[in-house]
Amino acid sequence: MSSLDSVFAAYVLGWAVFFVFYLTVARRTATLDKEVERLKNTLNRGK
Repeated sequence: MSSLDSVFAAYVLGWAVFFVFYLTVARRTATLDKEVERLKNTLNRGK
């Protein structure tokens, strides 16, 4: 394996890790947004 192949593999692996991290954060953010909306609705019903 040449050094250029190693650099390319590291580059692809880095982007793959970033993409998985991004998807995880996006899913958690969506879940948190839904929870905030649910809590707002619960509080507004009490008024």
